[in-house]
Amino acid sequence: LIRRQLPYGTMRKETTLAILLLFLQESVLAFVSQTIQRPSGFATLRRTATIAKNDEASSQSSSSSSSTDSNSILDCMSAVKTQAVDYANQFGLDPSTEGAFYALFLAIRLQDFVRQQKPFVLRHEQVQKLAWGGDDVAWPGFFGMDHLEQALEDDFLDAARGSTNNREGWKITDVSVPRGESFEEARMTFDDVQSALEKGTVIFNAAGAHIPKLAGPTLACSDATWLPCALNLYITAAGKRTSAPPHTDKQDVVVIQSTGSKHWKVYSPPNPADKPQAEMFARGKMDDSLPLYLMESDLGCELLLETSLYPGDVLFIPAAFPHTTSTIPPKDGQAESHPATQDTSVHLTMGFDHHIWELDYLSVRRLALRRAGVTDTALGRMKDEENPYTGACNELPDAVRKNLFAELPLGLLNDEDSGNAETMIEEVTRDVERISFTVDENTASQVPRSVWRETVERVRQQGIGLLDVHRDMYLAALEEGRAREQEEAMTAHVKDESSSTQQPKVVMTPERLQRLSLFRVKRFFDSIDEIKNNLREWSYECGAGDVKGSDPAEASSAELVADWAFTMPVKVGDQVEADLGGAFFPATVTRAVNNQIFDVQYFDGDRDSNLSRAQIKLLVPPSTSESESDVDASSMTPKQLKRWRKQQEKLKG
Repeated sequence: LIRRQLPYGTMRKETTLAILLLFLQESVLAFVSQTIQRPSGFATLRRTATIAKNDEASSQSSSSSSSTDSNSILDCMSAVKTQAVDYANQFGLDPSTEGAFYALFLAIRLQDFVRQQKPFVLRHEQVQKLAWGGDDVAWPGFFGMDHLEQALEDDFLDAARGSTNNREGWKITDVSVPRGESFEEARMTFDDVQSALEKGTVIFNAAGAHIPKLAGPTLACSDATWLPCALNLYITAAGKRTSAPPHTDKQDVVVIQSTGSKHWKVYSPPNPADKPQAEMFARGKMDDSLPLYLMESDLGCELLLETSLYPGDVLFIPAAFPHTTSTIPPKDGQAESHPATQDTSVHLTMGFDHHIWELDYLSVRRLALRRAGVTDTALGRMKDEENPYTGACNELPDAVRKNLFAELPLGLLNDEDSGNAETMIEEVTRDVERISFTVDENTASQVPRSVWRETVERVRQQGIGLLDVHRDMYLAALEEGRAREQEEAMTAHVKDESSSTQQPKVVMTPERLQRLSLFRVKRFFDSIDEIKNNLREWSYECGAGDVKGSDPAEASSAELVADWAFTMPVKVGDQVEADLGGAFFPATVTRAVNNQIFDVQYFDGDRDSNLSRAQIKLLVPPSTSESESDVDASSMTPKQLKRWRKQQEKLKG
């Protein structure tokens, strides 16, 4: 085992003995850590290795550890039941669905399962025994094909289809392409989804932001975990031998089976040092492959859990743990006869997006080195376009890499408990500094402790901002759902009087078009991009040096305000984007009064008048010459704009 972790070559007896002693020491520490509570900032990775048969009615295979974990989750859900019901009532949600979701996610946070990195299964029958407020937990059938059909009728949604070849990486293609230029010809239909299901799994990414019915569980997940979370929707036809080839994900995920069934295999991660240029959180995707027939024999992945999920069942999979799925039930008699196996599989995947939002120790270290102006001679990957999860970091000693890749503790983004926040900030600061010294003492010693602390505070500040945007996005989706329900109630008599058996289509009025999710969600995604850009720019404002090599003349120039597009002067003839019911569309300014009141003509010829300055978005700074007006600078950061303007001045000279 030890030799497999080292480069090829001879090994002296003394070296073997020394490594063996270190191995034993780590084993003792791991044992002690299960008895004594370790600091919350110190990441541990404990994986299940023993597979045991589950003799319950489902007759599925799972680890004995998973059963123990399920019981601890259930006990915690029971303890927070009152809190979860109050939460659901506060937001006008159903205690038996969103309330139960909130209790599940809160239990996962309180039991620290994300950082324990152990997969587990929770059966719907177990949750039902909690007698949830006198009602059955309504997870089975919470979102089915009928709900999807209605969502597609109500909105303009997009989806992808996954490949099914388990010998190649998981590749994604579009479900549909526009059939014409009109709205109805451009949008995806339910028939498109059904056709795509014949070829593979259909995936709706960020469905919690786009589909109002799924916004409640996503909001509950974010609030319970104090983390900006997302929900993806996966749909697979029954009888698919491979619905998703073996792959890993960047998120820790909670899978809730809604309709149909799906068979899962979850493995321990392959050794990243065997393929250091591959990202361990994206194995088996696109050009990288994790062939199923090589998982155990060549890659050393151990089958940790094999189980089938039925409506209402829950599965937790840690980030970077390979998994593969099928909608063909195992041949054990009872599973084959389960009625859900004949139905289309619909499951919700809640993502705990630590690594996506730079809420891990590797990201904090990387940002702190930039801030201090220290070149990372140990790991490299300092540029924005470089993937920090590839390369030398994967060749670090196993324990060091696990600590470096570990997620920051859940609860760090809790801005309602200032006393505990200070404790957690100091704890994370201490841990990231300690972990960084284990990675490379030379680079870590060049970073002042004040920079470590400042970086943790800024990462936390970004996380809180992202969490607020996600919450507002899901609340907006819930509000849209309620507006649709009111409209449905107002037009119900029309449907009742209709002699046709076919339901009339939703009428897309101009007002309703403006409320479509592609417009509603865009402004939140723009805010997310702005928050991320702000953190990146802050990290490049070096104190001890300049890893980026900024121009002194540029540094001395006046700062362009962050909201220049909505504050700087606008004149008649300027090409802008104007607010049309919450979404911005290309327009030309036709009247301007004291930079306060504006009339515009939209790209399609429509006109609008008396718009405020906040409803007008400049695309280029007003100092730009007419010859440069075709440059779209709306996505530029202030620093990028300053550089761009300098380039234009040089061209003029």
